[in-house]
Amino acid sequence: MTIATIDIGGTGIKFASLTPDGKILDKTSTPTPENLEDLLTWLGKCLAEKDYKGIAMSVPGAVNQETGVIEGISAVPYIHGFSWYEALAHHQLPIHLENDANCVGLSELLAHPEIENAACIVIGTGIGGAMIINGKLHRGRHGLGGEFGYMTTIAPAEKLNNWSQLASTGNMVRYVIEKSGQTDWDGRKVYQEAAAGNALCQEAIERMNRNLAQGLLNIQYLIDPDVISLGGSISQNPDFIQGVKKAVDNFVETYEEYTVAPVIQACTYHADANLYGALVNWLQEENQW
Repeated sequence: MTIATIDIGGTGIKFASLTPDGKILDKTSTPTPENLEDLLTWLGKCLAEKDYKGIAMSVPGAVNQETGVIEGISAVPYIHGFSWYEALAHHQLPIHLENDANCVGLSELLAHPEIENAACIVIGTGIGGAMIINGKLHRGRHGLGGEFGYMTTIAPAEKLNNWSQLASTGNMVRYVIEKSGQTDWDGRKVYQEAAAGNALCQEAIERMNRNLAQGLLNIQYLIDPDVISLGGSISQNPDFIQGVKKAVDNFVETYEEYTVAPVIQACTYHADANLYGALVNWLQEENQW
């Protein structure tokens, strides 16, 4: 059995043929088309190449599971506001869509099938996430399960009112830009300059790590997961993972009421996590997991 897995992103679209055990048979990609018609045409050509048994999609935005409508807004505005079930119905295949951050979380079930309860934090310009409870994605009543970035924070001096604004890579970079007066910064450069001894960059990273650690401890004591996986491109940097772990350990050592530190690891599949997670979601929805 082969499942067509699709990852819709702001700059590119990925299409892969996956077996139920996660083997990628082939994979292709294209820059994100300028309109829906071109996207559907490209997907149609990909779907015609094999005898697929289903379509699994990872998409930006909140998915209405009953209607197949991608709600909210994203960097690909034309994918919102209509039923994808209807748009792809002529392929006569079972179709399942899921939010991209949720797919990252679900991908960890493929990498670590022993996991029962987990949190996944996707860190980038903001913070997204997913919550796995009893081996299943917890969407919640309003589809907000795992939206950890909306956790309220108190940083009145900086006018930052949620975790996404306070602890994201994007905020770390903004901090360096504001303090240095220079605009040519990104996350990679901040880490490179910190390693070379730049005190401002070191301060910005430590600040981000502390803010992340606070949120991770909150999550640990809210759902007591087996593991918390960190995703986003920054998670591929071992220095980032070690820095966050150290910040968490510092909190646990400083405040005696914290008796359990979260188990923290990098997400397994990195760039292909959305494809793997879309597969897991499809299998679960079809009761084949």
